[in-house]
This record gives sequence, structure tokens and C-alpha cells, in this order.
Amino acid sequence: MNGFVRFACHAAVAVWIALYLAWRSADVPLVEAAPPLRLLPAPVASPAPAPSAPRPMDVGGAEVARGEDLLAAGDGFPALSFSYQSFPSFRAYAASMESLGARFVVVSRRAIVAGVDLEGGDLGDARLEAGFSPRARDYSAEPALAGVTGTARARFGDDAEVMLLMPRRVDAGLFGGIARALDERGPGHTGYSEVRGRYERAPDGGVRLHVLGAQRLDGAEEAFELVFDLAALAGGPT
Repeated sequence: MNGFVRFACHAAVAVWIALYLAWRSADVPLVEAAPPLRLLPAPVASPAPAPSAPRPMDVGGAEVARGEDLLAAGDGFPALSFSYQSFPSFRAYAASMESLGARFVVVSRRAIVAGVDLEGGDLGDARLEAGFSPRARDYSAEPALAGVTGTARARFGDDAEVMLLMPRRVDAGLFGGIARALDERGPGHTGYSEVRGRYERAPDGGVRLHVLGAQRLDGAEEAFELVFDLAALAGGPT
């Protein structure tokens, strides 16, 4: 299984493509290309035990507002490389994302043409309510979704991709919170090329993002920890 989600990362496999959502007059959602985001592979193994972590970061309205601006800008933010190998399988990880309000869809020629039912492996209605992040994650190379990707391409063409749409408020909180933390470290988010971390199960059964460090533009590595409670972000700013 693929073990890393990267909103632009260095190891080799598929691309976490950043997109902007729009609607055509025919009421079909559109997506527009933005800076690429990639997925990283990880070995198939038992889930790693979640280590102790600091208290989740408080993300308030100021961070969410800043995150909205960063999402709208489309570039200038460090690549985000987030592993999901702490989960026993891609399906477990995907279910945790869906529990936050994320949705898997099929995109063809920049249009969202179908929704994906991971449980049954079927394609369905593409209608979505507003409120998703303009940055989607491309999972077309995920082995666990090979059947779904094959069905999508047979129906919609070879350019069809299976992507994950995250709730906009989750990504806004993450981007704004990370930017605040990097500001506090000195150079701010523009001084870094990459931020790394992993998704983990929270003690209460929810999902958290555990940031473990970052790389500066000059290549220097910095180790530090941040934790985000994704369920809290999905519920709105604290």
C-alpha cells in the first residue's frame, strides 16, 4: 500500500494534485490544476504504535482565515509529506478521512464526473455540496484502489483519476496552523521547502496529524513536533 500522502513530496510514486473546484453551467463540478502534490510509498507492515505526542495545537479563527488565504494563493507554501503507515491498511486510513467529511471522487478532464463508494468499489453520483478544499489528493496509483481506477478509466477515459476531497475547513486549519508554527520558528513558511509528518489514531479514536519536522530552503533539517486534531478542525475553529 502507499504509505505517504504528500502535498508535493520527494519519494517516487504518484502525485497529490492540487486543484481548484468550480461549477460549469451544466452543473458539473470542475477542477483546475495547481501546484502538484504527491503520494509516497511505504512498506506493507503492521501499524506502528502511536508514540506519545504533544497536546494538539489550538487552531482558532485567525489561523483558519490565514489558511483560507494560503489555499487561495495556490503556491508559496512548503510541500507537505504525510505518511499514513500508522494505519493497518489504506482502507482504514481512507475510512478515517471519510469520517471527517472527506470524499473520494473521479476526475476526468478537470471535471468531477463520479463519486466513489469505497465499501462496494462502485462509482455513483458526482453531486457534492460546497465546502471542500481546493486542493485534492490524487490516489490513482494506490494499489488498493486499482479496481476503482480501472473502472473509472474504462468508463470515462484514460485521463480519469481517483481523488480525495478534504473539507475546506480542515485544510484551512492545517495550512494556517502550520504557517503560524513556522513563523514562530523564525523564517516563516516561505523559508521552508517541506514539512513532514504522519496521520495517527487519536487516543479518543479520532484522527490526528503529527508533524515531525521540516526542511529549510537551504536543505537543513529541523526536528520539531506539532499535533492537529483533525476532528476538531472538521468541526470548525476553536
